Amino acid sequence: MNIFNITMQYLKERQKPSVRLLHISIIVLVVSQIIVSNFMAFNNSGDISSNTVELYGSWLHIITGIFLIPIAVLFLIVELKRHSLKYYFPYLFGEFTQLSSDTRLLLKLKLPDSSDYGVAASVQGLGLGALFLVLFSGLIWFITWNANLSWANDVEDVHKFVTGFVQAYIIGHGVMGILHVFVYSKLSLIHISEPTRLGMI
Repeated sequence: MNIFNITMQYLKERQKPSVRLLHISIIVLVVSQIIVSNFMAFNNSGDISSNTVELYGSWLHIITGIFLIPIAVLFLIVELKRHSLKYYFPYLFGEFTQLSSDTRLLLKLKLPDSSDYGVAASVQGLGLGALFLVLFSGLIWFITWNANLSWANDVEDVHKFVTGFVQAYIIGHGVMGILHVFVYSKLSLIHISEPTRLGMI
């Protein structure tokens, strides 16, 4: 069983098909946004560069970003129906019990299970917050850029800055996901091999 199959099986056991599709779509679109942003360029007058690669790269980034907004909003609605706002931001509601328990396990270099009001849920909440900061600032930049407003460049700087949070989240979320899949795969292999071991006794 390869890592892709293990990962998909892991997600299938923890997410409904609709949630899984939205989750994967957002990951693919966000990563593509980060990659394509390296091919954006504007001239001194604020217009998109006429260079073919930079022209297509800039508009692809803009169109994909606009397309990502309704998908992210739908994902947020679905997630808030599954879980409360408190699930993702327990510290805003004075709930620290599970966070403290998970933190103690992490300090012991142990991986805590995903649980209500825990570290994993809180990290997901921060990721959602970062994603919407990026989408909102990107949308405001696009509007101000089209309107030729003098402060469009300031909004662009904010957009670039908050994008760093999403990049950090993708790395952190990816590492945690890989660790959970690794633990899951180990448990799956143990489960599969148990009948064989029992049969040999």
